[in-house]
Amino acid sequence: MAFLAALPKAIAAMGTAHFEKHLADAAGTAVPHDFITMVRYSVRNPPCFLVHSHCFPSHLAELYLSEYAACDPYADHWARTRQPGVVALSCVSKGTKRFQRYKDTFLPQIGVTDEIGLMLPEVDGDSVALFYNKRSGQFTQGDIAALQDLFATAAELYRQHIRGLLLTGQGIAASPSLGRPLRLTSCTGATIWVTNEWRAQHTPDTVGTCTSIAGDFGLQDYFVWTLPPADGRNQAPLQSYDDWAGQNGLTPRERDIAALILQGHGNSAIADMLGLSVGNIKNHKRRIYAKLDITAERELFLHYFAAAAQLRPGTSGGP
Repeated sequence: MAFLAALPKAIAAMGTAHFEKHLADAAGTAVPHDFITMVRYSVRNPPCFLVHSHCFPSHLAELYLSEYAACDPYADHWARTRQPGVVALSCVSKGTKRFQRYKDTFLPQIGVTDEIGLMLPEVDGDSVALFYNKRSGQFTQGDIAALQDLFATAAELYRQHIRGLLLTGQGIAASPSLGRPLRLTSCTGATIWVTNEWRAQHTPDTVGTCTSIAGDFGLQDYFVWTLPPADGRNQAPLQSYDDWAGQNGLTPRERDIAALILQGHGNSAIADMLGLSVGNIKNHKRRIYAKLDITAERELFLHYFAAAAQLRPGTSGGP
């Protein structure tokens, strides 16, 4: 099978920024096509066009983003279903004039007669879709079935790829799936890695968002944080740290101390920053623990992160 023969390149690229390209090439051996494109869809943000084939000019990608992204039926499909899998154009472009505009106006402008999308598993509300495009003719039911047959293997490789990216932190900035400001912490709050984008955008007043990414990819003892766009658009309302603290009855001083603990500071550092003695800090911590019904600092992290995880992914604020 051509797909299996092409997999070694994709496997070798797992955990790097080149994996999606090699996976797209490998899956493409199963169906006749003229070129491949990639688009990242999101439940919160507009589509992001990720050009893969050299034969697809950048001005056509700009045309898509400026005039046709709003009528992309695949974007609507992902927002409604959040279901990964193989999606044929014929299955999503029916029903409204808006979607017909994508099929009848945009695709002819870029010389496409048919396309199939292979929508990869969700990463915090996003899906990278690999598109196989034909310049003449239509894909057959056999072509669709061929991609469906290999999808489970492709999806599992993708999950392991994301897991590898999260564990190492390498290649994330250029990754089509995770190229954004990110920070990975342990369940005790220790920072394991941050991306350059996080360093550039994060400030003491910035609200970070605890995502579901780590748990979704089998890293139960880790937490991935991201930052909202600089312009603040396309973000669901955040639950702030103050909301969490208020719900648990923490006083202003207890909120200050809990926030500093969650940021990774020890008793001595917190005492210096707040002008208190270490003994006072310990007394405040005991009262915080009593209100949260916990007995150790590690449980404070778990309590806060568990509250964040219970919200819809991407809607919990960091301290």
